[in-house]
Amino acid sequence: MSTLQTLDRGLEAIEIISRRTSGTSPAALADELGVHRAGAYRVLATLEQRHLVAKGSDGLYRLGSGALAYAGRFMSQYRLAAQPLVQDLADDTGCTAFVSIADRDESVAIAVAEPGARGAIGISYQIGTRHAITQGADGIAMLAQRAPSPSDAEAVRVARDLGYAVSDGQVQPGTVGLAMGTGSIADEVEGSIGVIRLGAPADLDIEGLLSHVRQARDLVTRL
Repeated sequence: MSTLQTLDRGLEAIEIISRRTSGTSPAALADELGVHRAGAYRVLATLEQRHLVAKGSDGLYRLGSGALAYAGRFMSQYRLAAQPLVQDLADDTGCTAFVSIADRDESVAIAVAEPGARGAIGISYQIGTRHAITQGADGIAMLAQRAPSPSDAEAVRVARDLGYAVSDGQVQPGTVGLAMGTGSIADEVEGSIGVIRLGAPADLDIEGLLSHVRQARDLVTRL
């Protein structure tokens, strides 16, 4: 087997193990990889040496601490790569711009930028700002990406139909926001991108903002 084939098989094994939170046996992994059990053991041994998987007391393999470290580094690098795009969005719209991700039942801002020509009155919206995912354009946009559910709020249903969400003072009184979903970051974490400013929905040039937010969304999804 070539080095590239071995690498591909190891990456496929990590993907399989990551999907099975209850754990994966060597036999089950061998079946999914289409290899003999001895081959699966060799893959697991290599991944275990790198702490990418760990064997539990039940004999099943799960993601190891090394995978968590890589995930943390990915998010840091993703934030750095997204920041210039968020800054461009802020400068183009004259609004505070952000990228947010879903963290259980909350929305968390991971990249935030103020427009270069910021006025005297700004918005206190910072990296790490979090709120209920059911509030704010960013959270509603993420919920609208999910499969429809009878329990969906009206705002989520409207956002799903429109392709974007608008909020009115839900996160900060006196502010209005517009956001679009970015899909899943690295096929795992739900995200959204948008803008927030002082005012009311009637003050928004929705069509103008949508053009900029959509362009930024398309760039962010390529990261």
